[in-house]
Amino acid sequence: MKQRKRPTTQGSSNGHESINGQGTDSASAFSSSAAFHTPTSASSSSSSTTPSSSTVSSSKTSVKSTTTTTTKSKTGSNKTDVKSSGQKPAVHSQTMLLELLLTVTRSSLMIVTPLVAGMILRVAPSMMEPIYGSIFIEEGFLEYSLVSVSVGVVLAMTYTFLLSKRTASAAAATTSSSTTTTIAAGKTLLSAEDRLTAEVTAAGLRKDAGLRKGIVVSLDLCGLVLASAFLTTHVMFKHSGEFGPWKGPHLTQLVLAYPLLALLGFVNTLACVLRSYEQVHVRTWMSCVLIQVGAILGLTLVVFQMAPQGQNCPRIYSSAILVAVISSLHKLLVFIHGEVALPDERLESSRRKPQTASSRASLAMSFIPLVLVLALTAQNVTRNPQCQTSVVKAHNHVGGNYTILARNESVTGWVSVIDENISRRNDLHIRVMRAGHSLIGGMYSETGDSIFGSFYIPEAVRQIMNREKGHQETVLQIGLGVGVASGSLIQHGLLVDIVEIDPAVVDYATEYFDWPAPHEKFIQDGRQFIKNAPEGKYDYVIHDVFTGGGVPPSLFSLEALHDIQRIMRPDGVLALNMVGSEHPIKAQALNSVRRTLHTAFKHVVAFKESPDDDDAYQNIVFFAAQFPIEFEPYEPPPFPTQDEMDFWKKQHQEGGHNGHALRPSEMRDWILSSFQDWPLKTPYDPTKGDLILDRNNTLNGMQRLGAEDHWHAMRSLLPLDFWINY
Repeated sequence: MKQRKRPTTQGSSNGHESINGQGTDSASAFSSSAAFHTPTSASSSSSSTTPSSSTVSSSKTSVKSTTTTTTKSKTGSNKTDVKSSGQKPAVHSQTMLLELLLTVTRSSLMIVTPLVAGMILRVAPSMMEPIYGSIFIEEGFLEYSLVSVSVGVVLAMTYTFLLSKRTASAAAATTSSSTTTTIAAGKTLLSAEDRLTAEVTAAGLRKDAGLRKGIVVSLDLCGLVLASAFLTTHVMFKHSGEFGPWKGPHLTQLVLAYPLLALLGFVNTLACVLRSYEQVHVRTWMSCVLIQVGAILGLTLVVFQMAPQGQNCPRIYSSAILVAVISSLHKLLVFIHGEVALPDERLESSRRKPQTASSRASLAMSFIPLVLVLALTAQNVTRNPQCQTSVVKAHNHVGGNYTILARNESVTGWVSVIDENISRRNDLHIRVMRAGHSLIGGMYSETGDSIFGSFYIPEAVRQIMNREKGHQETVLQIGLGVGVASGSLIQHGLLVDIVEIDPAVVDYATEYFDWPAPHEKFIQDGRQFIKNAPEGKYDYVIHDVFTGGGVPPSLFSLEALHDIQRIMRPDGVLALNMVGSEHPIKAQALNSVRRTLHTAFKHVVAFKESPDDDDAYQNIVFFAAQFPIEFEPYEPPPFPTQDEMDFWKKQHQEGGHNGHALRPSEMRDWILSSFQDWPLKTPYDPTKGDLILDRNNTLNGMQRLGAEDHWHAMRSLLPLDFWINY
């Protein structure tokens, strides 16, 4: 009888049968033993047919007579037997490099990883800000993020090493079992060379399947971590009082940023491992790895720098869906083609797994992570109060202590207006504006007084003597708050310009605190505004940008103060508010601000919010000018008429605060009459504190101790449920 011959295409994936994690059939491994891997040449890619006998007795002769290329797996060398195969050895080739890069796995990860990593580096800290403030959320975050990626890389290398050992052992066991079966059947034993080739083939296929499985499982976990982010972080936020502001952000990131970055490091490392059909020179492979890593790092930096501030929920969930869809496409391609690679000519039909009912059911089950991601997204978008940009019923519980009147995730994070429902402060209810983990202003509902007396002190710029008067005075306020000082100055007839970076703050101050319309308002960064503002325009500049436990360092540098000095008239006055302490251990930020102010201006005086505790962490207002600063005695406004009293009473009954800036206020009168008696006790020492410069601005680090005091002060002022239910 004539021997039937089966043509076997020799190339990058000769005779390989995809196992898809199910193991390699011993018979198929032996049937492909005569067809070895052939490295792809830069100049040509040859193919030949190899006879394969149906009997084992003729197989040995066939193997010896067939020209093949043997891979010496024991030495790790990918050199070829040129004499026996007649083919050229593998060379460093741009075509081969493109083939390595242009696979579905590597090219998709080169796009997905920067998008997700850049987004999470931007979003993850801002998600912590409403609970931990603006100082601690960045403390060590980048360093721990890099450690997380490194951990993922190390785990992937360990996984690959163990996978290689396990697949090699499994392949050897399969070959040994098949050999025993052959002997029992009375057939001729295959040569050691044939057995080695079969082991290499089976091990390569098993390793490919293990790498694919590791990649899709990692992508599924990334999608689930992102989709469940707001649920897991909310649970962690409930323990923020126990964690504290130093450890809390990092412990919370253990369920968000750090595992996600570790998984991205893990999956990209697995993607860089060579597959069994990729027989290339080590230099080509290393070039592929360097390009992959360089492109991902570069694109991640670009995404991080270009990602604007805004709503976190849509970015988190869109990333989760993207990752889950990419993982599902990988599974589908493996099911259809048996491998994930763009060059289809490198794949043979023999690598495809038969599409049985069982395999189709297994494919359907593999889409469960995608379904979970979509379900979590729908649940959080529609039901989770944290992801609603407006006030919903879930925010305000029946019988709760607080009522959220308005909320919005704006450019600086969550901004909300909240009324206190219970009476705990001498029967005076309060309304506050919250930005992150701080109160940027508030009023007693019954009287219209500010809950922070220091906000009245900047109004004293009108009491400074030795100034030219008789003209229309102009004021610039950097940072609005609820508009206490600027509202009073507007109603006194001054032209007030406002610079506020967050439009939500301006809208809420107008709607809920009846802030009167200014002369002009500019919604932009304060530093950029003062850099471009006209020279000599303003009589006064009120500088109050404290929020979240600290101040933005860029607005306190010497260069920023010089810009402020430039846009003021020669007899202009700067009123600058910061929060600090005179305690020797905690006074570093205060001393640096004092030194920088004294460097920019000839005359500087400072007053505290409260005279009771010299070491307390409190508001401190500086007045700076180029001339000696002296204040005229404060004269309270005349007592209102009965008609004015009736008008204010009516406004209060209707829920408004119109005219609050000029209505009778014992607090304002007391503050403006007494603040000169509360100067800083510590005399100015030019040797203490660092000069704050743009090129060496360390103010953020100096504020850490004070920010911790502020965090604990906020938690003692208002309970945990207030801060969580934003």
